[in-house]
Amino acid sequence: MSRSLPLLCVLILLAGCVPAAALPARSTPSPAVVLPARPTPAPATPSPTLTSPVTATLAPTTPAAPVSLVCSPLDGIERADLAALVSNPYHPPRTGSDDPHHGVDLADTLNPNAIALSGRGVRAALAGTVAAVVTDRFPYGNALIIETPLDALPPGLVSALALPAAAPTITPPALTCPPFDPARAGDPARQSLYLLYAHMQDAPTVQVGEAVTCGQPVGAIGQSGNALNPHLHIEARIGPAGARPGSLAHYTDSATLDEMAAYCAWRVSGLFAMLDPLPLLAGP
Repeated sequence: MSRSLPLLCVLILLAGCVPAAALPARSTPSPAVVLPARPTPAPATPSPTLTSPVTATLAPTTPAAPVSLVCSPLDGIERADLAALVSNPYHPPRTGSDDPHHGVDLADTLNPNAIALSGRGVRAALAGTVAAVVTDRFPYGNALIIETPLDALPPGLVSALALPAAAPTITPPALTCPPFDPARAGDPARQSLYLLYAHMQDAPTVQVGEAVTCGQPVGAIGQSGNALNPHLHIEARIGPAGARPGSLAHYTDSATLDEMAAYCAWRVSGLFAMLDPLPLLAGP
């Protein structure tokens, strides 16, 4: 299919990022040398070779400590108060469809006029590893994906989330989807929870493979990408551990084939199974 769609189709397909009640827009080191021992000289022992920096195609190191905390994704907002800031709820489409709404939108309307504002800090809701970084690409704008292995989550939390099963054989309808590089698809024998944070004000400063902690600042609310008002769009998915999709983009002539393949893998291929992020973010 054509890589461009009429504007009307774009707005219909991606309307999930517009609040349900439209809010007014605001105007390797050298080997170490061991000195010879006396009186008998000893051979020098080289240091272990450092691994290469993690790239978008390499699996991350599993966090050493289990995750015990879930943090609010919005600076200064308690988790229990997040539900009141939902401007567009989770509304999953039929399997394999790119219709909205795959996640939940949180708008900062805590002002006398209840106008959605940019600028409030965005924080990592779970400790994990950066799996993807998206810089000013349509439709997610400035975004990042953070991976947390399921076996690092408390068992009680995993069972409470009623996690779905991935279905990697689904063929996406009515969407141009180039082949996705299997090297980026991760290990299907292990599962991870992936959280995507989108429409942020500025490009993420973290890098793929970088470890993040619960509550670590990762950006600020904005309206980059397909966002008509400032808000934080969050998606939650279960998928193969160590997946590194790369930058995601679609519905624009500037999107590369790799970006479109990654977008399809994330959104509609079934490799990643979506779930409602709100029970995780705002739960007990």
